[in-house]
Amino acid sequence: MTTPDWALRHHYYHHKNSKSAEPAKELFDKCHVRPLVAKAWDITRTSVDEFEVETAWQTIRRLDHRHNESSNSKMWAGTVVQWACDEILIKQQDPVEIYDLSLKKFHGHTIRTWDDGKDARDWEICAEVLTDTIRSSVEGLREVMAGQQIVGESELKGCLFDNELPHINRPDYVGVGDLKTKWPTQSSTTKSGKRKASLPKTLDGMFTINNVFQVAGGWYINGRKPVWLLYANEDGYAIFNQDNCEELQPEFLEQCCQKMSVHHRAIENNLKAHADKESLLLSQAPDFDHISWSEPPGVIEEAKRIWGIR
Repeated sequence: MTTPDWALRHHYYHHKNSKSAEPAKELFDKCHVRPLVAKAWDITRTSVDEFEVETAWQTIRRLDHRHNESSNSKMWAGTVVQWACDEILIKQQDPVEIYDLSLKKFHGHTIRTWDDGKDARDWEICAEVLTDTIRSSVEGLREVMAGQQIVGESELKGCLFDNELPHINRPDYVGVGDLKTKWPTQSSTTKSGKRKASLPKTLDGMFTINNVFQVAGGWYINGRKPVWLLYANEDGYAIFNQDNCEELQPEFLEQCCQKMSVHHRAIENNLKAHADKESLLLSQAPDFDHISWSEPPGVIEEAKRIWGIR
């Protein structure tokens, strides 16, 4: 699929789950931050000007999510759990050995230094239950994929309805399922200083409906094959599919995809309407209270500079 000029000029190549970020944040990330970071990396590899190279590194340390402490401990813990499940279920590695390697891998997380110590405490809490959460996830995945050849993360790419740019979805397993880990939260009212995260009973909550929209895009692209969501914590797991969950039935998934398609079409029309990045970004008012703006200070400062907010 060839990317049209009106998308190329803004460095916007594909859509994603419309619930993952508000429109201004999505455009800011794809049309401003990513090209800026890519250019900075190119300068570090090709330039011989010391000042230019140092300026590029400042951009990378400020805006590149791999170097600016944007990832938090719970996100990293979820990544480590999926890695461990792949090692145990797909590569058939010894679980005990993987538990040890997972803890070492988790220890490689760079703890945030800009959130008043919250991430440091979350790191301690996640480390305490990491092994048990891996066990629960493995058990749940074995049940939900029983009788199937287990395949890990894949990429699905295709247009929703009449959209002109593709929607991308990356299912965690067998092209139809995602694993979601639940981690304890900090608490000032418990003796342990933490509160166990409960597993969802339905998928109509604010955060779980985001997960539904995520798998809905893959459902549409992948020939409407039944999808599932597995939630796991240190004590167990919960499996949701079209047999026990209204939100994963075809009618509801179809509605989700229609809503995402309308969202995508609005973005496409906006890309067509603006010749330059500045006018494109200024056409959307950012909502800095939205969860997608939970970013390091350097990212927020850059966004406020773009929108002229002090």
